[in-house]
Amino acid sequence: MGAKVTFDLRAGRISIEGTDKEVIKILREAKAVAPHFKHITIGPETTSQPNNRSEDLDLPGGGGSGRNQEPAIREFGRSLPVNTHYERIAALAYHAIKIDRRASFSPKEMEDWFGLCGFKKPGNMRVALADAKHKYDYVTNKGRGQWTITTGGENLIIEMREKKERA
Repeated sequence: MGAKVTFDLRAGRISIEGTDKEVIKILREAKAVAPHFKHITIGPETTSQPNNRSEDLDLPGGGGSGRNQEPAIREFGRSLPVNTHYERIAALAYHAIKIDRRASFSPKEMEDWFGLCGFKKPGNMRVALADAKHKYDYVTNKGRGQWTITTGGENLIIEMREKKERA
């Protein structure tokens, strides 16, 4: 399956449809080629294809990790009742660390995941991560530009998932 990319030069928009792996690659290229574009939309036909994990991009949500019962990052982030940037950070961090089994993530990766999920991005992701750490204890810094989820962040997401399952 090929990706579909639509450019609206007059409005400064790009629409992308395809698998998670394709969308992530195209999103990065679009940002590099057209950084002045104000809107990049990930289309509704974006799907997760099993075993489409993009090792070269090292991003979760490529559709697998060999655990097909788990949702891709896009579906996971959108499935939870997250209301703030900090809850969204916790949800995406949970997916990266617990579902995709990553050791850590960077602010740039978190920013990319916000875009992939269609979430409004904080003005400065590094500041948002620091606030998520200091104000809510959802994430913690593992070292130079690398972050991970805390027990507090895990508990928040586990509680949200349990409430969703009971409903």
